[in-house]
Amino acid sequence: MANIYQKLQAIQARTGSINKTELNKFQNYKYFTEYQALNILKPLLAEQKLTLTFSDTLGEVITEKTEKE
Repeated sequence: MANIYQKLQAIQARTGSINKTELNKFQNYKYFTEYQALNILKPLLAEQKLTLTFSDTLGEVITEKTEKE
């Protein structure tokens, strides 16, 4: 039975290249969307019986001042 690292490596080996099809007109560069990445990853994750979870909630940011500030 494969461990999590072996499963992730198997997925990474099969992803191939992702074509950058979207264009940022303001800064003139191409990029790919999260939707494109998910379309590639979801079937590969399912084969390995893994799931992708994420959160879009704001986290707490803690900053500290140094003596010079």
